[in-house]
Amino acid sequence: MFSQKHGIVAFAFFLLLGILMRQAPEATQKSVISAALASVFYPAQMVISSVDEFRSVAHENEMLKEENARLRQETYYASEALQELARLHALVRFDDKWDYPIVTARVVGHNPGRFLTTLVINRGTSRGVKEDMPVFSMNGLVGKVSKATLTHSRVQLLVDPNLKLSVLERRTRVVGFLESVDGRTLSAMIPTHAGVKVGDTLITSGLGGIFPKGIPVGTVTQIRPSDLEVMQLMDVMPFQEFSSLEEVFVMGKEPEWVVQELLDE
Repeated sequence: MFSQKHGIVAFAFFLLLGILMRQAPEATQKSVISAALASVFYPAQMVISSVDEFRSVAHENEMLKEENARLRQETYYASEALQELARLHALVRFDDKWDYPIVTARVVGHNPGRFLTTLVINRGTSRGVKEDMPVFSMNGLVGKVSKATLTHSRVQLLVDPNLKLSVLERRTRVVGFLESVDGRTLSAMIPTHAGVKVGDTLITSGLGGIFPKGIPVGTVTQIRPSDLEVMQLMDVMPFQEFSSLEEVFVMGKEPEWVVQELLDE
């Protein structure tokens, strides 16, 4: 009953509106029709406007994501460049100890074995790199060049059992012999009477004709008796973590074979 009354009222309203529209001026008729059409199509226009706005926001969001990714990459490159600059500045101070040219190289490969004993670097004979040249990092001694090609070289690390090194304990000034027997750990043999203690520092002794004197090697972590009563075995922790190497420096020092020849006589 209520709906029927509303229907009659609506019919009477639109009938009266139609009569008035027929009698109204043309300008008024157009204004009323425009208002009516605007009311009818307003929801559709709102939907279309909302879709366009959503697309615009989505596009802007994608652009912001791309810009954020680009800025992150630029920040990463800038951070890497600053770290490299700091390493090179430290190298300038480090290089003052020796009168040899230095070649900077990047590590581009590791040996595929169970233990890390060799590296490949992106510098070779075209940059003056030769076999048996010392290789070091800002932390300390890394090893020596074992093979050099035109553009790349292989580096034999301290933990390679085939590399033997004469070392000097910095505090007591006693000379010892350092090597690795398992490809992982380093041990040094030093006279028992020297008084070397845990925490003492080993550096290259300069003996042997390959490594100059004074390159940091590692720290004594444990002292054990050896088969010889007059000698002690010492576990050594190298200053350089070989698996984390990204850059190394090749010292342009050629071996002093005349020294080795005199020792062999």
